[in-house]
Amino acid sequence: MSGVKEAEPAEAACRQRFLRTCELCGVSDSHRHTIWEAIVSHYSASNRHYHNLAHLMCMFDFIKRASKAGVTLVDPAAVDWAVWFHDIIYHPSSKSNEADSAELAGKLLLPAGVPAETVQKAQRIILATADHHHLAGDADGDVVVDADLSILGAPLQRYADYAVAVRKEYGHLSDAEFTQGRARVLKGLLDREQLFLTDVGKSTCEAAARANMGHEWRLVFGGSQLSASTIDEADTECTEGEDVAASAGSTGPDSGGAGSSSDAVQGQCR
Repeated sequence: MSGVKEAEPAEAACRQRFLRTCELCGVSDSHRHTIWEAIVSHYSASNRHYHNLAHLMCMFDFIKRASKAGVTLVDPAAVDWAVWFHDIIYHPSSKSNEADSAELAGKLLLPAGVPAETVQKAQRIILATADHHHLAGDADGDVVVDADLSILGAPLQRYADYAVAVRKEYGHLSDAEFTQGRARVLKGLLDREQLFLTDVGKSTCEAAARANMGHEWRLVFGGSQLSASTIDEADTECTEGEDVAASAGSTGPDSGGAGSSSDAVQGQCR
């Protein structure tokens, strides 16, 4: 799944996965209903063009691939709850989405009987998805962080769908504001020595992610947006991240102070 609007099939698949998560912790039927309704209502909101139920299933697909590649989770329940709640609160203009999401996770999961240590670990992982950093001594967190970024390494068509969906979520920004903020996000990611933390992420997503973001970077600075109509126009050669970032020169995202509206785009590239 691309993470763009695919509400009905995504909801059915999510429901099955959610019941499995509840079984890991013995969550009662009444609490299951409350938690599920919160998940569906938030992720199915009309402004969720990318950060929706399909995005969650995309993350679970990555976790499944990691498992097949030999990754063993220490606390599968904490990983699942981190995925379910990591974007449950999502306002494009807010800088506290992950903190607010972690707080809501605690409010809903602790009364449901989910062990406190599992909830606390899930909350730490949720907070790590704000900037996709490594949690020292927590390989489970790395899996979730990589799952959240895995769309970056999708086939170019799916990546284009993702980029278009994110633009829709920032519909309150002008094209100029969004482009400046988006460029900062792309540069920040491309400047990283490694985008992905797990071996499976590095081997299956890293190269494609850099190629995809390179395509988008060239289109952004060419005055276009990445979409189905511009994919064929993009240069098919993969440009290394540091070369793409350097190509901005004095017109790049670091050359001037962005307004508060474009600053809000930072950290939401996923």
